[in-house]
Amino acid sequence: VISMAQAVADVVPSSISYIEAHGTGTPLGDPIEIAALTNAFRDGGATENGYCAIGTGKPNISHLDVAAGATGVIKTIMQLQHEQIPPLLNYKTPNPKIDFANSPFFPVTMPLEWKRSEKPRLAGISAFGVGGTNAHVVLEEAPLRSPSASPERPQLFPLSAKSETALAQMKENLFAKINSDKDLDLADVAYTLQIGRKEFEYRSVFV
Repeated sequence: VISMAQAVADVVPSSISYIEAHGTGTPLGDPIEIAALTNAFRDGGATENGYCAIGTGKPNISHLDVAAGATGVIKTIMQLQHEQIPPLLNYKTPNPKIDFANSPFFPVTMPLEWKRSEKPRLAGISAFGVGGTNAHVVLEEAPLRSPSASPERPQLFPLSAKSETALAQMKENLFAKINSDKDLDLADVAYTLQIGRKEFEYRSVFV
């Protein structure tokens, strides 16, 4: 499934710099997972050792059962956003059955910078086990967005809610946000209100 995900994403394993492992934390499960990852990376042409960081969020927040894979996606996105990979909590020595020295991977033992570069950062995220889940995805960082050019013209702010009370509260919240955040682009706010919100029965619009 790891090899299939890389093939679908059209990436080579040598371009992946981080793996968010399922990380069962069991004597049997972890060596099997690292062995499978190593086989997939070697089959994909990765010959270098110790270039790809590996971590998991389970020591931090425990095992979230069927939501474990979603947790891994969220954690990896946050690492891309903050350009840093946190260390494996309470990690001291590796499982003796895991041969990290002859694998593409190294466990993250201290905060690791994960900065943008000329090539986009790529990560693999695994979710195995609970309920028969057998999933792996390849995640690529989002491109940097250019600031939108704020047109010098009036902006239309539509609001809608399920009750008059909720509509009034929404208006107060929006005004408070606009007044407190001077860097807010009003054109972006107007776009989100027009495109990214559901329409409900009670409505108000202002310029």
